[in-house]
Amino acid sequence: MKKLYTLISLLTISLTFGQAFMGTYDFVGITAIAPASPTNGLLDPTPVPTATGVTFGGFSAIISSSVVTPPTGSTGAGRFSYLNQPTGATTAIDTYSTMTGALDPLVYYKVTLTPQAGIPLNLNSMTFKSQRSSTGVRTFAVRSSVDNYATNLAASVTSSTASIQPGNIFFVLSDANTSTSNISTGNTVALNYVGLTTPVTLRFYGWNSEVAGGSFSIDDVVISGSTGALATNQFQIEGLKIFVNYNQLNVVSENNVLKSVAVYNVLGKQVINTTTTGNPINVSQLASGIYIVKVTENGKSNTLKVVIQ
Repeated sequence: MKKLYTLISLLTISLTFGQAFMGTYDFVGITAIAPASPTNGLLDPTPVPTATGVTFGGFSAIISSSVVTPPTGSTGAGRFSYLNQPTGATTAIDTYSTMTGALDPLVYYKVTLTPQAGIPLNLNSMTFKSQRSSTGVRTFAVRSSVDNYATNLAASVTSSTASIQPGNIFFVLSDANTSTSNISTGNTVALNYVGLTTPVTLRFYGWNSEVAGGSFSIDDVVISGSTGALATNQFQIEGLKIFVNYNQLNVVSENNVLKSVAVYNVLGKQVINTTTTGNPINVSQLASGIYIVKVTENGKSNTLKVVIQ
């Protein structure tokens, strides 16, 4: 009973102080491809979302001139869509094992969210819609600056026109060129970032286009999270960041010293009790859901919420 009471207190602290938001990018300001202009270039002219405590940046397309000649504008109105994506797929063959291309680190779409001074940023997840031309990209993935774009973020999809391949790679299943078969809705990536105090950039990489002129389109990007502390403590651990990726719980801070990490489920049961100096903690044995993580370092403690998917 004492453990349950303690967890209820932690949950009350953890869930009360953050202000939730859902920032939506609908790209309504993008016009179809035409000579470059202030409203039709590699930067989305649509007004960005707004929320207390965080500054949303605009979407931009990065297509290196060392790879191809960058296009002058979006291939379609009302969506972020550009030609000259990396190739590697064969026309009319839609088996994943036949794909020969690879993610190109010089070709991507990006957006940056910046916490306002003194207000922690917590990011939960991001959903978006994707579309390819009849010869466009067959695979895509999302990465983050939190780990310097080293790994694909944990992915899931509800659309019947796409699947998730090993390594959290989205794969477009259909090869037909109709109004709906090349559109994938319900693409989701888990963010699970808590207490960010510096900007975070998300990159969308597309590859395995069938021809050099194939396009990659994203639309209706929704980023959910909250601003403000998810926990109040008399002592704060400097630079503490907690996030989950590839079934690994990452706990890092400015001080590379030993930390005690205790994880509780919503029933009050302690499911993990360990220590780390920065090495990821395996959480693959935990079911999807909300957990409370208590981190102690040099006598200072923080209690934060994470979502494991």
